Amino acid sequence: MAPILPKSMPTTEPVIIDKTQSNKIHKESQQRSSKCLVYALTSFVTLFALWLIFASIVLRVTDPKLKLRSARVMHISYSILPSSPSFNITMIATMTIMNPNFGHFDYGNGSVMSVVYGNVSVGVGEICGDTMEARENKEINVMVNVRSSKKLVSGNNNLTNQIHSGTLELRNYAKLSGTVNLLKIVKKKKTIEMDCIMNLNLTAHSVHHIQC
Repeated sequence: MAPILPKSMPTTEPVIIDKTQSNKIHKESQQRSSKCLVYALTSFVTLFALWLIFASIVLRVTDPKLKLRSARVMHISYSILPSSPSFNITMIATMTIMNPNFGHFDYGNGSVMSVVYGNVSVGVGEICGDTMEARENKEINVMVNVRSSKKLVSGNNNLTNQIHSGTLELRNYAKLSGTVNLLKIVKKKKTIEMDCIMNLNLTAHSVHHIQC
């Protein structure tokens, strides 16, 4: 029997990598890294821009507004005596509070609406505190007793003339303080004011020509 010779081991030839191919692979790897960096920066810029838009719209605090809508006369009496002209009026003023913010607006008790004739306050009504939801408009009613005083009547020829004409020009002023709360992130105190003029018809028991 012929002797069994061991099988020859396969010879492995060294792998020769072309330098041009190596540079191409390296270049493609750099391009992929650059694209990833560009995508990351683009995403960051987009998110930052969206955040700025969100902050400028949602987190921006705007002043609420207060406006006198109407006034209803409940009782009226007056005297046209030249020596002592006077008036005693009970009215209900309807005002609208407008909250343009994306958060609620809290205002407490203590705010008032004043009625002024000339430079003299002739009536005060209390505005009750409340909480307004985001983007809400709310109507409130304030009862005011409007009365002439000795200080106002003394030597006031203009008052006598207006009572004789049947029309009183009254000024309504209100000041409301509260806090705007945005998403529990921003809290800002705000004070809003209202300043309106109206004509009160003594004979028709009605209010006309409200200007704010």
